[in-house]
Amino acid sequence: MKNTEDILEINKRQKEFYNEEGKKPEKNIASKLWSSFRNGALSDFRKKFDIKDRVYDEHKIWLGDMSDKKILDLGCLRGNALSLYMAQHAKEYIGIDLSDVAIAHLQKNIEKHHCPNACALSVDFLSPEFHQTDFDIIYAYGVLHHFENFDLLVSRLKEKLKPGGIIISYDPLETSVPIKILRSIYRPFQDDKDWEWPFTKNVIQKINSNFKIEEIRGVLGRSKYGVLLNLLPLGNNYKSKVIAKMVEKDWNIQKIEDIYPCMHTTMLLRKI
Repeated sequence: MKNTEDILEINKRQKEFYNEEGKKPEKNIASKLWSSFRNGALSDFRKKFDIKDRVYDEHKIWLGDMSDKKILDLGCLRGNALSLYMAQHAKEYIGIDLSDVAIAHLQKNIEKHHCPNACALSVDFLSPEFHQTDFDIIYAYGVLHHFENFDLLVSRLKEKLKPGGIIISYDPLETSVPIKILRSIYRPFQDDKDWEWPFTKNVIQKINSNFKIEEIRGVLGRSKYGVLLNLLPLGNNYKSKVIAKMVEKDWNIQKIEDIYPCMHTTMLLRKI
């Protein structure tokens, strides 16, 4: 397991990667195929069954009244779907990311929308340069799985949160056999594999041991097979009813183990 110094070095490369994002063409056929599927059939499927917006709507509920809250928007890049919403409503908002190019874009948006209690900083969360603490909320959309040394991340999260503070997360999983096989095939071709570590069962258990999981939702569990069903020449009403039931079952899981068949999970965690 890599130590802090090793991870900080990897994060320097990660910064360069995201600073150059959008400028570089896809390097290999595997990346092109995955990008085509993710931005094509899978994206259309998530829109059709309101999966993506449903996650953000749930996050708004979990955020609640932010008028007296200090919020850290962790790994926010140019700003996620809720960055400006949080910046406008929080008592204090700090958005951070490794990419100074992305953060400059977010800072301009913050100033454009007149958010006097908000700022965006280019800084490594693990670096001693990031000295801010006592956060009521850490919002981490698609971020926590970027840390290979999860124990180090947990320690840092606890250090930055107030007693009783919360984390709102959304991350990919590697807990089902089909997804694990697909990820293992794609990983050798992945440009960002050094900082992409989808949650394993072991990581989920570490989260459960270190935080109180107040809410947990599943995304694309059984319903991931609905992507294929949606392409079959069957009646649209029939397909929609079957897939909608799958989506609901994924969303309304009853226990932690029920999350394992899913491709993604979103969680509301509270510092113990």
